[in-house]
Amino acid sequence: MIRNAAALGLCLALAAGAAGAVELDSGEFKFDFTPSVREVLTYTRELDAEDVFPPPGHAFSLGLSSSLLSLTRLRLDFQGRYGDHWSGQLTYDNELYLGDGRDSLAFRVAEQTGSPTFLDLDQTIVDSDDATWRHLLYRGWLRYQDDDFDVTLGRQRIALGRGRIWTPSDIFNLIPPLAVEADQRIGVDSLLARARLYDGLWASVIVAPERHDHHPRSALRLELQQRQLDAALMVAKIDRDYLLGADFATNLGDAALRGELTETWHDHGNATMQAVLSLDYTFAIGTGLYGLVETFYNQNVVPETALTEVLRSDVGLQTLAQRLFLPQLVTFTHVQTGFELGYDLTPLLRADLTYIQDWQGPSEALVPSVTWSARSNLELAIGVQLFGGNHGAGQYGGLAPLWFFRGDVYF
Repeated sequence: MIRNAAALGLCLALAAGAAGAVELDSGEFKFDFTPSVREVLTYTRELDAEDVFPPPGHAFSLGLSSSLLSLTRLRLDFQGRYGDHWSGQLTYDNELYLGDGRDSLAFRVAEQTGSPTFLDLDQTIVDSDDATWRHLLYRGWLRYQDDDFDVTLGRQRIALGRGRIWTPSDIFNLIPPLAVEADQRIGVDSLLARARLYDGLWASVIVAPERHDHHPRSALRLELQQRQLDAALMVAKIDRDYLLGADFATNLGDAALRGELTETWHDHGNATMQAVLSLDYTFAIGTGLYGLVETFYNQNVVPETALTEVLRSDVGLQTLAQRLFLPQLVTFTHVQTGFELGYDLTPLLRADLTYIQDWQGPSEALVPSVTWSARSNLELAIGVQLFGGNHGAGQYGGLAPLWFFRGDVYF
């Protein structure tokens, strides 16, 4: 199987090497084809699926094991336009996973959860002792757009929320803080329609059914777009829960001020509020020092011991995956504050630093990273996630460091 995995990796590399960007322009039609390859390596210590769900004769354990995971992704991106009103995108991925990180509980839970989309267009081709190879549709949508109306149908990214670290308003493409691939937002099969009501006032309708009607989501939004202010009001339904939200972005001098506020009425009876306030500014120091401060208040919390209790309750892997699939941000603590700094050391080399303080734990996360634009079509990044706090304390206490490397090649 190692030989098969190596052959697969070689095939992906050869396919990427042979491919190249293509641009076609023929009258009303415009067409772009862009292939890319991403490599992501992560190393940490985490729960092993076989320790948590042991085979007969083996003992249950919540001890941490070494976890090295390699992801190689070949992405084929097709984009097209017809005239002034029609456009579309089709993005297809092949992903190859190698390493003992495939045995981790997190990886196996993600496999069981799958993509909660209406159309089942993801498939695992190989899942052997040596490699996991799968393919999926990342984007696939068609759009009609004019000055007063636009409608998009298909697998798309629904961009909601104003926060840079936390986005409680983003109920369709939620990405947790500290995600190694924060730019990868799996789309949802949905209908998005927007209409101009008056000048900068728009109304939008979003409907996103899901496979087997698990966790269907929909939203109505009023969006105001003025010169100094973008704001929105939203009413949404998440499965059997109802949400009322508001968000805004405006200028405060030369700084950018953003905020979000949501209130969710849950089917089981209680209501929870989530709020984000964010301010960022670029200081005139050298090439420009970017700074961000953002605070997240969350009532949608669970006890720090909740996951351990579920694991000890002897649920199966599939049941665990169903319980861990959550369309909204859930944390262990109520208040966290994040800080970010970014600075271009050279025109090709950038350093970034993220620090998150969990006030209730207390616990903290520190994420330094460096990104190098080695060539016009090659970007490399390396970083580490470090955590502080007593074991089991708050959001980050006792977590093992996570090292990551990311490389992107564009053709």
